[in-house]
Amino acid sequence: MDTPIRLFPPGQGISPYLADWRKAFADLDPTRAVTVSFCFDRGKLPPVIETVCLPWPVDAADRPRVELFSAAVVNNVLCLRGARRVSILADDAALARNLAEAIRRLFILGPDDFSDMSLIFLLRLVERVFGADFTIDADRDHALALLRDHCRLDASDETPPAGPTDIRPGTVLAVNIGQHLTSQALVRCDGAGGYAVESFSRRPTRDDQGERMCLNAVLPSLRAEAKALAKQAGRPIDAVGVSLSATVVAGKVRPVPEFGLFAECGETEIHDADATLRRTFGDIFPGRPVAVVNDGEAQALFAFHYGRPEAPLAAGAARPGGVLSVRLGSCPAIHVLDASGHAGPGFHEYGWLITRYAPNPAQSRLFSTSRFHLSHYGVALAAHELGLLARYGQDIETAIPFFHDALVGDDLALRLEAAGVYGVLGAHLAMLAEEVSRQTPLGSLRLLGSRANHVDAPVFAAMAKGFAAFASGHALSVSGLPLRFIEDASSFAGLVGAAHAALRLA
Repeated sequence: MDTPIRLFPPGQGISPYLADWRKAFADLDPTRAVTVSFCFDRGKLPPVIETVCLPWPVDAADRPRVELFSAAVVNNVLCLRGARRVSILADDAALARNLAEAIRRLFILGPDDFSDMSLIFLLRLVERVFGADFTIDADRDHALALLRDHCRLDASDETPPAGPTDIRPGTVLAVNIGQHLTSQALVRCDGAGGYAVESFSRRPTRDDQGERMCLNAVLPSLRAEAKALAKQAGRPIDAVGVSLSATVVAGKVRPVPEFGLFAECGETEIHDADATLRRTFGDIFPGRPVAVVNDGEAQALFAFHYGRPEAPLAAGAARPGGVLSVRLGSCPAIHVLDASGHAGPGFHEYGWLITRYAPNPAQSRLFSTSRFHLSHYGVALAAHELGLLARYGQDIETAIPFFHDALVGDDLALRLEAAGVYGVLGAHLAMLAEEVSRQTPLGSLRLLGSRANHVDAPVFAAMAKGFAAFASGHALSVSGLPLRFIEDASSFAGLVGAAHAALRLA
């Protein structure tokens, strides 16, 4: 029997970064490794096949890491592409069965211990979309059938990617519903890349700012305000666009019980959520198209269509690929559009993407995501990791203005420390982009600015340096990815993106 090889040589530290794990597995000697395919059944959607190399025979010390890595692969495909079932295919049937059992144990039986984002949400989302519980197995026949479908679809897909969708000019009643704030406005798009936001208003999504709510309870007041706004338009309304902080799959709102805007809703309200939302705003203008999109997708549409650099890029500076749009906030808005400006079918739950292994053993989490570093907590979290939060007596709320002021201030030593804080956030952007690029090749990353979160040009510059340093230092595929900054856009980007989505239907 062959001597087991070590995935991480003795005496060499084990990297906490999933990108390094991927490289370690990919660089295995093919004569000392086995190929394993994770075949994702997505119902009527084309299957997704993720193939990896695993060491074989595996050293006893590395066996848990092989299982953890396999579970991370499943997690990251599931949260982006969605699936109802994963069947594992390997030449060694016992290996496939053992992996399925290990992943099931890690992934399904301990959903709150897997990462810093509870997998209960993803598992319930699977049930809402597919009508069945998520399953992991080693059914060889099922895996081979999915693999054949995947190969057949790849071979028959000779249609070139569609270009960016042109939209007709028009005026849209746009509504953006967030966990804490809701905005409304009339948005005029000229069809040639120009837009205007008129009669902009913002209010708390509800008066009681507790953590749990049912959106249906506030829809009547939102409808009344939208109706009053429409009367002020002075021109015909061509469409209605609604963006909201909830999962939207294939154009349909898919609320998850116990979470977010629909946390306190009953089963009937959950089931009827999409129809209720469309009726609430669509009935104001019978016969007009109504688009409902996730807030992250709406902001990505804005970044793609209206956030391009004013000057053309130099020859060779741009590469084909999709756009990763990121807005830092209390709930970060993250989404990807392909090179034609469309979001492929899937869950698009970027907050659940695993990027690091065991960052905080004290919390008993196996993995962590970049969600919290790219949220309202990110500055404080990065400062804490660098030992700066306590040193300067800051907390979550005060850290944002403190380190921003330090970044643009005159104290050189403090400025460098602040740059390091934002550099950490940039590194997390790189980790996120690396995982996203495995599913959608990226051509650029666009960061939306925010006054509320003090994300401006100096912050972007510091984050871009952190991104470049991490990507280069870890030989990531996104090293050299163009980063663009869209200044002070987050207050209206979701509205303009929702308007664009609505005019696509007009």
